[in-house]
Amino acid sequence: MQDNGYLDMFFDEAKEYVETLNNGILTLENNPGDKETIDAVFRAAHSLKGMAATMGFENLTELTHKMENMLDRVREGKLEVRTDFIDLLLQGLDNIQFLVEKIRENEGEEPDGINLEGFIKELASYGQSASSSESDAGTAGLDADEESDFRVGLNQQEKKELESQKKDKERIYHLKVVLDDQDFQSVRAFMVLKKIEEIGTLFKSVPAKEEIEDSEESISELDIYALSWLPTDEFKEELAEVSGAEVLNFDEIENLELDKESAADEQGSLHAEHKVNSFQSSSTVRVDISKLDTLMNMVGELLINKTRLQSLDIQKSKFNEIIPQLDRVTMELHHIVMQIRMVPVGVMFSRFPRMIRDLSNKMEKEIDFVMEGQETELDRSIIDELSDPLTHLLRNAIDHGIEKPEARKAKGKNEEGRIELRAYQKGSEIIIEVKDDGAGIDAEKIGRKAIEKGIVTEEELEQMERRDILDFVFHPGFSTAAEVTDVSGRGVGMDIVRNVVKKLDGQISIESELGQGSTFTISLPLTLAITQALMITVDGDTFAIPLNAVSETLTISPENIKKVRGKDVIVLRENTIPLVSAAEIFGHESLDSFKKSESDLSVVILKSGDRFIGLIVEELLNQQEIVIKSLGNYLQDTEYISGATIIGDGDVALIIDVRDIVA
Repeated sequence: MQDNGYLDMFFDEAKEYVETLNNGILTLENNPGDKETIDAVFRAAHSLKGMAATMGFENLTELTHKMENMLDRVREGKLEVRTDFIDLLLQGLDNIQFLVEKIRENEGEEPDGINLEGFIKELASYGQSASSSESDAGTAGLDADEESDFRVGLNQQEKKELESQKKDKERIYHLKVVLDDQDFQSVRAFMVLKKIEEIGTLFKSVPAKEEIEDSEESISELDIYALSWLPTDEFKEELAEVSGAEVLNFDEIENLELDKESAADEQGSLHAEHKVNSFQSSSTVRVDISKLDTLMNMVGELLINKTRLQSLDIQKSKFNEIIPQLDRVTMELHHIVMQIRMVPVGVMFSRFPRMIRDLSNKMEKEIDFVMEGQETELDRSIIDELSDPLTHLLRNAIDHGIEKPEARKAKGKNEEGRIELRAYQKGSEIIIEVKDDGAGIDAEKIGRKAIEKGIVTEEELEQMERRDILDFVFHPGFSTAAEVTDVSGRGVGMDIVRNVVKKLDGQISIESELGQGSTFTISLPLTLAITQALMITVDGDTFAIPLNAVSETLTISPENIKKVRGKDVIVLRENTIPLVSAAEIFGHESLDSFKKSESDLSVVILKSGDRFIGLIVEELLNQQEIVIKSLGNYLQDTEYISGATIIGDGDVALIIDVRDIVA
């Protein structure tokens, strides 16, 4: 079993390279001549091969090596990018993912019995038409003569580059690192360079980082030039954390012109293109999501105690000086932690083009898949949970949304169907839409099925709005599909989609026109941990309403309450809004008792999707930031309540789930 630290790094980086390969291969299918994409895909295969070789994974190394060779032929214009070649590359990518997963399951060892010889032969036979002058060794690495000719140091051009990269307060370090004569020397060398990238900028290393990634040979020492803002002692301490690596020579270069080695290396400049590892410093560090969860919880506890301190209302000048500062620091800390947790939804979206391609080919449908808003950021914990619901919605869109080309042509539509996946921010919410221009959903058929299943009576159905009828597709076991396929069934599993979205404190709605298509809209909070809330009292108890569910607050006179279809409503700016009494839900009062009130009533206008409801409350308190706490498994499905929070006096206030309040 291999070292967990190295394995974790391997799995993390393998995942990134696989995503790059997946996206790049799909891009090449539409733009075969895109040189930038060809180079990016080649580099990803090359780097993955180097990592696999370093870790000793023979099957993975051979597979990625063969794919790299094929991609190199494409780079040199010796191999044409056709659909069958794309299919072959995607098949290779599936094999790569299979191997990586097997290595993970086998705790870091490549399991026996995996035979990819058939696929390797298929790759080779496809490439036979390429030029025989192509070397099977690939383009990675330098030959022995080149390595032996290279002399360590900086030529004048490199000095200029180094000087231009150096920022204020940064130091230039030249060091020699010797690696223990043990296994995994290449991994240790790679870890040294990764550590330098974390604490500064790696300017040049011999061997270069790319050579180390690709090397199957032992590497006994490294010669490195680096930039860092850390003082000498701290820089050395950080490097000492890499096991099996010892820093021998260490110099801080204060004047590049006085560097003794600089004048002797003009010949070395001939190979500078291969040797200089000069690039921007990586400003990211991998952090386990559980650590971010812990940090968020700590910020939440700090926020709770800050609120409790404020509620003490101590009338002392020092106290009044400290509280605003504490408030500012707490808010800034919360903001920073939130930013750390935010991830672009493109991380999740990137897996869908391949799925759409495979399913459209399988079902013989032509689909134009469009993604927008990949840069929109969402809390990492929400993104992890959202992948399955979106997968289900997209599969539904392909299977039961988009029609076959001949059926679309008969309807006067473009034979190529269109599916759109869009994300954008709207206020304090993130909106994700899955839209298709397919057959749409038949509301009448949905209604009849609902009556058959005993979900609703015919009389009740006549009183319902169209959007409420469409919502029946989210009912457990509800489906109108004529036949169930192995891809999906419109309605099959849709209750799970809604449950996951609800668990994320979000909402999902449907808009559909028969023959025109459907749009599924998911609205989600930016985060699940901390939010702004309106504090209210009901029957003497304090409750919190998430501010993103509040449209406005107002006071009304009891005499302004009207009756429409047997329901109590108010008319607000020509809109009829139904009323619900919070005391009737959470206390013992009825709405009728409020009608008899001699004083004005406090009303919170709630928005749930595109509908509004007026909630009559006892008293409006204030707006404050709250930390959302789960009710636990036993109480998590409690109606009208989505969680709890701790308020200033240390008491618990329940958080109202607006989605459950129906007039």
